[in-house]
Amino acid sequence: MTHAAAFLRRMIGSKRVAAGTVLLGVLALLAIFAELLAAPAPIARLGPDGPEILPAVTDAAELESLTEAELRVRFEVGVALWPPIRYGPEQRTDAGPNASPSLDHPLGTDFESRDLAARLIYGARTALGLSLSAVLVGMFLGVVLGGLAGTLRGFWNDGLVRLVETVDTFPAILVVAIVRAIEREPSALSLVLAVAFVRWAEIARLVRAEVLRASSEEYVMAARALGSTRLRVFYRHILPNALGPTIVSSVLGVASVVLLEAAISFLGMGAPTRVASWGETLGQAARHPSEIRLLVLPGLLLLATVGGSYLIADALRDAVDARTVRSRTPR
Repeated sequence: MTHAAAFLRRMIGSKRVAAGTVLLGVLALLAIFAELLAAPAPIARLGPDGPEILPAVTDAAELESLTEAELRVRFEVGVALWPPIRYGPEQRTDAGPNASPSLDHPLGTDFESRDLAARLIYGARTALGLSLSAVLVGMFLGVVLGGLAGTLRGFWNDGLVRLVETVDTFPAILVVAIVRAIEREPSALSLVLAVAFVRWAEIARLVRAEVLRASSEEYVMAARALGSTRLRVFYRHILPNALGPTIVSSVLGVASVVLLEAAISFLGMGAPTRVASWGETLGQAARHPSEIRLLVLPGLLLLATVGGSYLIADALRDAVDARTVRSRTPR
């Protein structure tokens, strides 16, 4: 059995992977199909002007400027298929602030008169979209810089070590605060880059250590003896072996970035104000401790995201290194 086949067999047979996939899969479906679950416009509509498909996406700018009454008039003619929740994450509703759960608002509204269920659904898109983007950018930078440092040695190695030490001295939340203070118009892209700036150092350290360790292996020395350049040896022989721990660290990074996004949104430094965030809902709960639902609901979603990420990362670590499995098996 090849190494890849053994890896897939261990992953498929892992209960931790199944549980983590279910948790993250449900959240990912909420994020991807948010407009089908909560939107101020129908999913599809056949009106006097012809058919419309997902006007909440195609005409988002127009719909954001309309009130609830104007939206009702806009779509009252024709046959329409509506999502379960007829409100968007930023739409101020006529129910008023802190409304109790009802048929129109299954989880009630927050203190800004916005539907809480819609806020939580679109918050999954913010959390997963931001974390995956930041982790992928950090992973790319870490692999490139860590690989160069371990392969070329000398100036590159010393420079990376000093740079990693410098980055590690800055807490991630402080880096985000500095970027937010410099930036005139906050955007999701700047938040992704700020988080990736912190995340890449851990990946670079792992890749550099793997390159230095593998450089003394016989298969690497044989490749060098046959005339392969250092860069070719890196991406053909060393990088495949370094991807295992790198991927495990990146999956764990998803959980840490989600928590970081919630923390900075809690403090008012997160994604743009027009983007839903679980941390922003937790911030309202901190200002109004009596409203338990504002604390419990986003807290459970954060717990599911972090728990699912850790379950998959733990199973990945065992699948990449079978020695971990044997060491856990009682004799």
